[in-house]
Amino acid sequence: MPIAAAPPPAQVASDSRSAVVCVRAAGPRPLFFTGKLVGKKPGATFPGDFELPLKANADQCNNLLRSKVADWTLSVTTPGFKACYLPAPEFGYRVTYSAKATARGLACAPIAKSPIGTWK
Repeated sequence: MPIAAAPPPAQVASDSRSAVVCVRAAGPRPLFFTGKLVGKKPGATFPGDFELPLKANADQCNNLLRSKVADWTLSVTTPGFKACYLPAPEFGYRVTYSAKATARGLACAPIAKSPIGTWK
């Protein structure tokens, strides 16, 4: 009996227009997932900024759209700690990060990444 070959990995289009970024919190401190569109030209402001509370052991996700005139800055914050900055979103992917406030400060790390597929 022949063994079926695994399907090829999903391809991400280089012109993907969206990304999904999720953060999973750990620990008792209140954490917040924040995002802001920063214009490429000084003085420009854009809608779309967000601040979402995180719940322990639950993913908080946000869909981010690509912009030609602004870039996303993403961070996890909590009062009294220096913010943990997340890398710019990879459009066409769903990326999940863990966030935890420890005695050494706020720590963030990627834990999962997968393609989100094409829009239908």
